[in-house]
Amino acid sequence: MNELFDKILLFITSMLIYLINDYNPYAVIPAILTILISCLSYYFENDRISLYGCILYAVLCYFLPGYIILLPVILYDIVQSKYQIFSLIIILLFIINAKHYDLPFFLFSMLLMLTVILLKVKTVKLNAMLTDYNELRDTSSSYSQLLEDKNQSILKNQDYEINLATLNERNRISREIHDNIGHLLSRAILQVGALLTITKEQPIHDELSNLKNSLSLGMDDIRNSIHNMHDESVDLYNQIEQIIKEFTFCRIDFEYDISRPLPIALRYCLIAITKEALANIMKHSNATKANIIIREHPALYQLIIKDNGSISDHRKSKVRQYLETSDYREEMGLRNITDRVKNFKGNLNISTDDGFKIFITIPVPGTVPGTKNGNI
Repeated sequence: MNELFDKILLFITSMLIYLINDYNPYAVIPAILTILISCLSYYFENDRISLYGCILYAVLCYFLPGYIILLPVILYDIVQSKYQIFSLIIILLFIINAKHYDLPFFLFSMLLMLTVILLKVKTVKLNAMLTDYNELRDTSSSYSQLLEDKNQSILKNQDYEINLATLNERNRISREIHDNIGHLLSRAILQVGALLTITKEQPIHDELSNLKNSLSLGMDDIRNSIHNMHDESVDLYNQIEQIIKEFTFCRIDFEYDISRPLPIALRYCLIAITKEALANIMKHSNATKANIIIREHPALYQLIIKDNGSISDHRKSKVRQYLETSDYREEMGLRNITDRVKNFKGNLNISTDDGFKIFITIPVPGTVPGTKNGNI
């Protein structure tokens, strides 16, 4: 764009000087030729085309010396290019046609030549600076985006660590309550029961019976609290992540898209199925990569486990036989997976194309008759 402004300025200046010195009805001809050659050079952005246009116009100036005042506009395209040595043809034209130029015309022409050089040098430097600025801005934006991504990753890891620490602490507290307070209450209940056996006095016997009932109720409340704390501490994502970390047979890509908390029974089911599927990969596959995908939909949950290993024809036939006849025999792993899925009214599909793939869908509890809160 800067080059276009420079050429427009040069063209207007040259045209004014040309009209002042040699006004005639045919003045539009050099103007049209100059515009045409300049537009071709600007459109194609090719130094060779610019050179050919400059030579063509220079030859015309040999026969029509007055046209040389517009040559700087065309010359602008080859200055600062690999063909800039050909700009010396201007000096040659002035020498050949010296008798046709007066001193003011000659000085104006020289001034225009100098202006062309200065403008082109200025524009080239300005374009270089703009390019450097854009590259610096793009680099700065890339670094800013990278820094933001790293910050987000750090925050995500912090949330993950906090959540994991919270779950571990819940487990520790539940174990402490179970091992200490639970055992103390159990012993107290046994001792009160022993006292009830040897005590026959009615007032004392009734009070001991009430005490035993109170201790039993307290024991039940503690047991329920421990179970609830343990159930809440079972985080599906963290459990699967831990399984993946301990699985060293091949690389695993894990995709998790669950927003609502799953019932504890369903969490245990998905964890057990994942363990069983990974065990099958180790036993029967030569895979170098596996994928685990857990997704949530409005009415169902999806669990997809697949690998890129090759499957022998014998193995394929065994799987096909199992799918057609439900003949478990050697396929105990698949039997366990099938039984777990059936308990949740789910569907199991197995594919042996491009590796081994298990596709499981389980309805959201409550959407299928017979399911409620994750229990069948």
